Amino acid sequence: MSFSFSKLFNKPKDLPSTFEIIDKIDFQGGTKYAINETNVVYADIEELGGFPYLKTVIIGEIAVKIKRTGCTVAFNFNNEIIKLNSDNTAIESNKIKNTNVFYTEIDFELNEEDAKKIKSNKLKTLEYDFQNKIVPFNPI
Repeated sequence: MSFSFSKLFNKPKDLPSTFEIIDKIDFQGGTKYAINETNVVYADIEELGGFPYLKTVIIGEIAVKIKRTGCTVAFNFNNEIIKLNSDNTAIESNKIKNTNVFYTEIDFELNEEDAKKIKSNKLKTLEYDFQNKIVPFNPI
């Protein structure tokens, strides 16, 4: 076993920034919908058994592990706010290998009326509420 001072004093390699990594990701599982300083939200309204639901994926620095309460998302329009509850009460982020970026998939309960409003109205902001930690996003 050998000892090396160079290993002790060498600076660790700088990891690329979150957005450098996100820009390299070719995510095909959704439409790029909103963004903030360190995260991107992909969102689509889909149907299962004739009922609509909102499928979202957050890629970035958000790392959550929620077991019993789930989360909410709020669509803030000029004259209205639509707040949706997550379909599942357990939400967990997955780390993307060899990066400091996480992938968080969350589906939300949605009715026909809210689906039409989300598709047709102009979004001002999008806010996720993870156990009283609100994370805002701006539409793209």
